[in-house]
Amino acid sequence: MPAPLPTPEELTRRAEARLEAALKRIRPDASPAAIARAVRSEKGLLAAIARAHATGLYGTHLHLSWNVRQLMPDTAEAEFLIRHAAIWGVFKRPATKAVGLARFTGTPGFPVPAGLDMRLPGGGLAVTSAGGVLDGTGNATIALEAAEGGVLGNTAGGATLPVVTVQGGLDPQAAVLDADGMAGGSEEETDESLLARVLVEIREPGHGGNKNDYRVWIQNAFAVAKVATVPLWVGPGSVGVVVAMGTAVAPAVPIPAELDAMAAHLDPLRPLTAEVHVRPVVLLSVPLQLAVFPDTVPVRAAVEGAAAAHFAAEAEIGQLFARSRLSEAISAANGEYRHYLVLPPGDVLPARDALPVLGGVTWDAPP
Repeated sequence: MPAPLPTPEELTRRAEARLEAALKRIRPDASPAAIARAVRSEKGLLAAIARAHATGLYGTHLHLSWNVRQLMPDTAEAEFLIRHAAIWGVFKRPATKAVGLARFTGTPGFPVPAGLDMRLPGGGLAVTSAGGVLDGTGNATIALEAAEGGVLGNTAGGATLPVVTVQGGLDPQAAVLDADGMAGGSEEETDESLLARVLVEIREPGHGGNKNDYRVWIQNAFAVAKVATVPLWVGPGSVGVVVAMGTAVAPAVPIPAELDAMAAHLDPLRPLTAEVHVRPVVLLSVPLQLAVFPDTVPVRAAVEGAAAAHFAAEAEIGQLFARSRLSEAISAANGEYRHYLVLPPGDVLPARDALPVLGGVTWDAPP
């Protein structure tokens, strides 16, 4: 049953009506017009009391309304949403640090310490997350992580990272990132993202290491776009956790350093008997070939945008991607009256580690 919030004016009118009725019962000999003037006049003492009472009551209504909104996660403010999430074992992800691998050069046998600071091209710092020793050729590949969380730590492959404090056995431009660079850095999770994860957990609760547990464990610590849990990955007792980074609109393949960090995160959380394999997603490009009517630039742009949004919302790792649903999304594009979809020719059934993504779009002339 709805309970609309009354306005201050409505509360004032109610108070005036009750006060007027009470005075008529107490003083039946008094003129009704005089009572009405006393209660409703803007300059009357009783009217001032009624307005003050209504204002206070309105504040109480506002507080009760606010309090009720905090009872449900989808209407709660950030502080209470975080508490709702924690009850369900979902935690707001802090800013994550970019990770990667770099090749160090210098004097053979020189020990590279853990915690060595290097300057990133964007101005931040990266540190060695483990120590190492330069081999006989004066080279060593060592894991790095950004000193602080956030997207600024993400760095393209091949970048040179000078050491902040010069080390006698290392070249001045000591570290060069491998081809994958540093990736995985993200800002603190938004309230919208946290709410979406809480609702999924409520609807699809995990328990005892089932497929939903792995999804929650990964999403609590890493800014992933999609996660799929695949049982019997390489046989009984094995579990495949397939991960796509980036965003749902623009998913990306995780680099090896990210996969290593996820595997290390899952190791103390997994059931003791589970053999967990964290695997990168395979992006399965799905090209579109279609004709639209009216065939105009705005309609084409709207159709392509609708298709991209549909892939982001409905494509899942290893799950059937229905052609009919895609056609329905295209039909809902702004300005589209009818269309003729040639590709994909049917439903897309990806491999267990593949995620359908929107490929190139070919436009045919409408018949």
